[in-house]
This record gives sequence, structure tokens and C-alpha cells, in this order.
Amino acid sequence: MFKIIRTIGAATRSIQTVSNETFKPLGLNNNLFIYLIRTVEQPGMFLGELADSLQIDRTTSFRTVQKLVKLGYLELKNDQQNLKIKRVFPTTKAKELYPQLHDYEQQSSDVLLKNLSTTERNQLAKLLDKLNI
Repeated sequence: MFKIIRTIGAATRSIQTVSNETFKPLGLNNNLFIYLIRTVEQPGMFLGELADSLQIDRTTSFRTVQKLVKLGYLELKNDQQNLKIKRVFPTTKAKELYPQLHDYEQQSSDVLLKNLSTTERNQLAKLLDKLNI
């Protein structure tokens, strides 16, 4: 059973290594690009929703969002009904970069899954959904 977890871990580290190198010139290493992808795809999430969607603790997520705000990729706006809630929106800079980020994500998926048939990919997706993450 350890082989499964180790294989998942190896795949994750491999993707992270390449992505960190690819996006470092943009200040998006350490997986910061993932925040942009989620925010462009779901603009207006409140900070807790974003953290939960990335499965990252809220304090780390908040610090990361602040960094991305300083870099000009994200902006925070008060919720109209509850001023205690901050919502996260992509800037034009993030929206313009999104196609490159999406292409990278697609290429990484294609490389990782290239030896699986469509049926096997569907099976893998169903099995991964069952994991306690």
C-alpha cells in the first residue's frame, strides 16, 4: 500500500519542481500559480473558501494572498453584506496570465496520464475522489 502513496507523492513533487521552475520568473514559485488558477476560475471566493479549495490552512493562504496582492495578481474587496469578509478577485494581470497557467496544467496532466486509457482515467478520478483528503 505504501507504493500507492509514494507514487502519488513522487508525481506531486515532480509537478511542483517543474512548475516552480517554470513560474519563478513571474514570482509564482512555491505553487503560487495555483491560487491564480482558482481565483480566475472562481472570482469572488472569500478567503476561507479559497483556502479550503486548495486544502491549505487559512493562515498560510491569507499570507499567500497578501503576497499575490503585492505582486499585482490578486485584489481583496469587502463583501457587500458582511464587511468582515474579504473576497478575492483576479487582476487583469492574473487574467492575462491565466491561459498560460491553464495550458501548463493541461500539459502536466497529459504527460502524467499519457499511459492511461480514457476508461482508466475515469476510474482513477473516481478512486481519487474516495480518498480522505
